[in-house]
Amino acid sequence: MSATSAISPSLLRTLKIKTNAVKRLVKERQVYLFEADKQRERIETLRQKEGVEAADIRKQNEVLVETLEMVPHMERRIREAMQDLDNLVSSLPEDESELQEVTDAKDAVKAAKLVLPEEKKETRLGGHEW
Repeated sequence: MSATSAISPSLLRTLKIKTNAVKRLVKERQVYLFEADKQRERIETLRQKEGVEAADIRKQNEVLVETLEMVPHMERRIREAMQDLDNLVSSLPEDESELQEVTDAKDAVKAAKLVLPEEKKETRLGGHEW
């Protein structure tokens, strides 16, 4: 931090917290995707084994579905945290953009944007998508 920084220590702390939150959420999303891949492998292994009950495979499929359901939830949380951080960075004075904490925040926003799928914008008229 420069000696002439106009950013208060509390604002700097908030910036660091929000940056770390975005980074953590991005990692959490990645963990869910990794776990889903592992679960698919488990299910395939069970299907290839003899004597495995269909109920066991169904239960493992339920676990897979629950894991996959967390991905959109995580993406929503990432978007919210990313927007919050981006708003904070945008509100900072332009001369503070060289601070390491600001650079870290901008990098976290960029990384989050890379992992998120593009938002779909749908217009429904009479039950049809246009």
